[in-house]
Amino acid sequence: MRLVVIALALPLMFIAMGLAALLVPYCNLPASMAAAYLVLLPVAYYAKGYLYLRPKYFLAALAMLAGVWAVELALEPLLRGYSFLVEALAQVMSSCPHWRLYFIATAVVLAPVVEEALFRILLYTELERRAGPLVGYVGNSLAFALVHGLPALLPLYFLYGVILTYAFRKGGFVSAAALHGLNNLLATVAIIR
Repeated sequence: MRLVVIALALPLMFIAMGLAALLVPYCNLPASMAAAYLVLLPVAYYAKGYLYLRPKYFLAALAMLAGVWAVELALEPLLRGYSFLVEALAQVMSSCPHWRLYFIATAVVLAPVVEEALFRILLYTELERRAGPLVGYVGNSLAFALVHGLPALLPLYFLYGVILTYAFRKGGFVSAAALHGLNNLLATVAIIR
C-alpha cells in the first residue's frame, strides 16, 4: 500500500492544483499550492508510529541546518539567478488578496507534514527496508531534491534531504517536520516581505 501511495502522490497533487486553479481563478497559484498539499495531508496517517521528538538529535540536525544556511549565505552571490524566481513568484501570488496566508500555511505547516510523511516515512523506510540505510538516505534525499527542482539548487536540497532524514531517523517525525517547517519559514520571509 505504501508504494501505491508514493506512486499516486504526484498525480493527485497535480489534479488538486488544476481544480483549485479553476475554482479560485483570482488566487490560482496560492490556492493551487495549498490544495496540492491538502489533498495529500492524509499521508500523515503513516506518522503515527513516529510521533516523537528526541531533543538531542533535533538540536544536532538544527546545527547541521545552520551550517548549510551559512554556506548558502556565503554562496548567495553565485545564486543571484535564483532571486529573480523568488521575485516572480511573489509578483504572481500578490494578485490574490490572501496570498500570504495561503503561502505561509502551505510552506510552513502543510508542506513539511506532507513531505516528511512522503519522503521520510514512506520512501526512506521502504528503501531502507529493501536496500539498507545508505540507499534510503541517498534515494529519498535525491527524490526530495529533484521534486524541488531548480538545477542550481539540487545539491542544496539534497543536503536538506540528508539532514531531514537524519532528523527523522534519530529524532522522529516531529523533529524532521519541525526543522522542515523552520527552514521553509526562513525561506518564506524573503518572499513575503
